[in-house]
Amino acid sequence: MLIRELNVKEDIILGLEAMGFTEFTPIQERVIMPIIAGQDVIGQAHTGTGKTAAFAIPVLNNLDLSLDKPQCLILCPTRELAVQVRKEIKTISKFMNVTSTAVYGGAPIVDQIKKIKKGSQIIVGTPGRTIDLINRRVLKFDHIKTLILDEADEMLKMGFKEDIDEILQNANEKIQTLLFSATIPKNVLNIKDKYQKNPVFVKTVSNEMTSDTINQSYYVVKHQNKIEALARIIDIYAPKLALVFCNTKNKVDEVTEKMIEKGYNCDKIHGDIKQSTRMEVLNKFNNGIINLLIATDVAARGLDIKHVEAVINYDVPDKEDYYVHRIGRTGRAGSQGYSFTLSSSKEMNKIESIERFTKKEINKRNVPTAEKVLEVKKSKIAKEIMQTIETDDLSDMKQMANELYSSDYDAEDVIAALLKMNYNFKVASDVTDLNEHVGKRNKATPRTYGDKQKRSFGDSNLQDRYYIGVGKKDKVKPSDILGAVAGESGIPGDSVAKIDIYETFSFFNVAPEHRKAVLTNMKNIRIKGRTVSAELTKKRR
Repeated sequence: MLIRELNVKEDIILGLEAMGFTEFTPIQERVIMPIIAGQDVIGQAHTGTGKTAAFAIPVLNNLDLSLDKPQCLILCPTRELAVQVRKEIKTISKFMNVTSTAVYGGAPIVDQIKKIKKGSQIIVGTPGRTIDLINRRVLKFDHIKTLILDEADEMLKMGFKEDIDEILQNANEKIQTLLFSATIPKNVLNIKDKYQKNPVFVKTVSNEMTSDTINQSYYVVKHQNKIEALARIIDIYAPKLALVFCNTKNKVDEVTEKMIEKGYNCDKIHGDIKQSTRMEVLNKFNNGIINLLIATDVAARGLDIKHVEAVINYDVPDKEDYYVHRIGRTGRAGSQGYSFTLSSSKEMNKIESIERFTKKEINKRNVPTAEKVLEVKKSKIAKEIMQTIETDDLSDMKQMANELYSSDYDAEDVIAALLKMNYNFKVASDVTDLNEHVGKRNKATPRTYGDKQKRSFGDSNLQDRYYIGVGKKDKVKPSDILGAVAGESGIPGDSVAKIDIYETFSFFNVAPEHRKAVLTNMKNIRIKGRTVSAELTKKRR
């Protein structure tokens, strides 16, 4: 449907046209009219399919512009998403006299209270700060006609169920409720059953977990070679914007530091970084000031980052659905996207689990050689130079060029010197082949550790014994612990032995020469979605 075919206020159409809209996405086309009609709606659509506009357009259309009171409340799982939703509403309503406010923790509540009291028709907020404002009697439901849960499944995963219940219980029975969610698990349906009235259910996600517009690949590399492999992939594909995911905050810090040392234009976000800094980093990324953003799953949850050309899994995610959410940030709106996963040989079981979960095979590829990277770099620089010659005005440089040309140096020497001064032709690692040359193990004969879930080598009394706080209740398997220890510590998998799994914790053995690697790298790592650290036990007598 073309936007001019929709019967909404002209000022909204003008705002959409100014944004470059020409026609609606499937989720927009199917939910706008039911929302305008006042019906409750459940919209199942992935992030990046235009769902913000899907609810913003009808909400803006139904506003009473003469009433300077909150008329719509939108709940989001993260501060970043709340800010982005409010920003898009402001853009769509460019030609309307509409006021909106984003409310979230980590920012002065006094400033947010002033904005609401001054007059704000749309409130976009996180559950915690919203409840605070309700309890202070700043945010009242007297005139709120519509309440929206954006990324409902994410909010419930993050433990906001009680907050959502408290907010919804403050609303009057006649309020219109809209749920938007990428997935519809049982707890989302429970909200529907408890608070919605005969909702219209609109599903625009396909049965396939991952989009056909995403070219998925993985590389098998040793843990210690992952940084160089990441650098070579970025050099070869040269994405304008790329997201790099790590499983832990420590790993995000480490990867960011090493990539900056290599000269890459990157920054990071994770839970320990203060909110104002995270917003600055996201703005730099969205505006192309940095082109490489390194993040944890938690920090990136709920973010609507547009135009990401590539997603790179520096760490193979612990959960299969994390993989789906990660790579779903590229290949949007029909554009081609790329996902690259760096896996050690010990993490191949995770790759196979992801393939079973998504019902798609991930292509195995080889990390480009240093020579190939150098060849691509030179070709790219040559094209940039030729494009500059063809398109730019070089008159202000020609006098200096003539002076250099008429000196004791010939043109070839001058050009070579300029290239050396301005471009990096080095490949950091002397290792030409970074690939671990192993194939996928035969899926028909999976690796087993016996009925007692143990592996053994050597004399166990001469090995270090480690405790880790994850066990049977977390559905952890020996392969999960083996992969985590080998992958995080960068030690050979056959150095990990005697894995004993109990209800809430586990033990494993590692040879003493790897003690420093284990204790240094096995801090705040994620196994089966839990953040845990390995602790050296006391020596057994």
